[in-house]
Amino acid sequence: MSTTTGSVRRWVVRGTATAIAVVVAAGAVTAAHAYGTAAEPGRPAGRTVTPVPADAERVCAGSALRLSDDSGNDATQASTVGSATVATATTGSTVERSSLDPSSTGGSDPRLLTAPAGDTTPQVAGSSYQSVSSGDLVGAGAASCDDPTQSTWLVGGSTETGRTSLVTLSNPTDVNATVDLAIYDGTGTVSAPGTTGIVVAPNTQKVVPLSGFVSDQGSTVVHVSSSGGQIVAHMQETVVRTLTPGGYDIVSGGAAPSRSQVIPGVVLAGAQEAQRGDDTADAAPVVRLFVPGTESARVTLGITTADGGGTTVNATAEPGVVTDVALDDFPDGRYSFTVTSTQPVVAGARTTSPTADGNSDLGWFASAEPLGDEVITAVAPGEGVRMNFVNPTREDRAITIRSGDEKRTIQVLSGATATMPVQTAKQLSISGAEGVVAGVTYRGDDGIAGFPVRPSTQVSTPVRVYP
Repeated sequence: MSTTTGSVRRWVVRGTATAIAVVVAAGAVTAAHAYGTAAEPGRPAGRTVTPVPADAERVCAGSALRLSDDSGNDATQASTVGSATVATATTGSTVERSSLDPSSTGGSDPRLLTAPAGDTTPQVAGSSYQSVSSGDLVGAGAASCDDPTQSTWLVGGSTETGRTSLVTLSNPTDVNATVDLAIYDGTGTVSAPGTTGIVVAPNTQKVVPLSGFVSDQGSTVVHVSSSGGQIVAHMQETVVRTLTPGGYDIVSGGAAPSRSQVIPGVVLAGAQEAQRGDDTADAAPVVRLFVPGTESARVTLGITTADGGGTTVNATAEPGVVTDVALDDFPDGRYSFTVTSTQPVVAGARTTSPTADGNSDLGWFASAEPLGDEVITAVAPGEGVRMNFVNPTREDRAITIRSGDEKRTIQVLSGATATMPVQTAKQLSISGAEGVVAGVTYRGDDGIAGFPVRPSTQVSTPVRVYP
């Protein structure tokens, strides 16, 4: 079976279930008594419709990008620098890897992960990590491999001088995806030609430079929405401070607008040192907020560590504009951020850390959705890997992580944060994490990075169809 069949089958399965429902409903009025009993002749009869198992698919972010071709020319063309390492997991028999083709604007060589269907629809998961050092592109980047969707919030990026932010739009389906980019900055909504009606061909990726729509803005948020084919969107940001490399990272999609957001893993390391020198204003750690509604939001930011320490920061976020909340004088460590707001918001965090070679690296950390009781993931190899858990529920959780025959259980109290080292390049099965939010962080000589652990993909289940 080809790797692209799964996406089509998933659409067909849902469409088939709907079609069956229509047919059953149309004929069931006259057949109700036949399915009922003599004692209950008026009781509607029903039938259980079981969807056909479908392949599972997720798309990884791909490799680091530079705006030039292989010869260093053509600044409209994105080309890869090095290659990312991808780790995969599945509840099925195997994970097939393939590539999406680049468009005329280039591509990051994103990996399409496919777990072929068996008796049931499997789960598939993965992540990528890359340490890169090439000219002014230096740093570490990590990202989750994500489900195709019609809506993604990318909280991050900048178009100030020396900052390059590239939105990657990956379409793993067999139909065209028509994408609209709603871009917001510190002054409001960006109005620019070309932000709507972006066509991404089937099984391809398109790279869109943010500077084509907004210039000299230090704080951006992008809402990616698509019709037709579904999209996996990431953002890559590269920083050059005058002539000094300032880092590289990937922005994964964050949680949808909500009055409560959790950023489960944020690395603070040498923040004060990273702000020394010229052109370092954006090296300060911040939490970035955006209110997509029409009313101001009063926001409380809870900051906690695994050792029980914590504090709160209060802020106000105006509607329709991007707000950066500065985080000063925090000691080095791995933190979780919990945002509580009077209005739905999206949130992300940016920090900067010195590297062993005398440069610095930036890290973007996305908000995450709560996990279910059972979830799988895989952590790509990198330096200083830890998994961070945040328990926003009212009950304590005993979370078990299994890898092969190895098993470890960690207690996460209600409202608390916990962190633990995990194996890389191996499948991890997480159980007992209902309602818990998780993220992976990296901290090493080459830089900092992180990504959210994704919940299990929602799959079609048997449904009872009534007339």
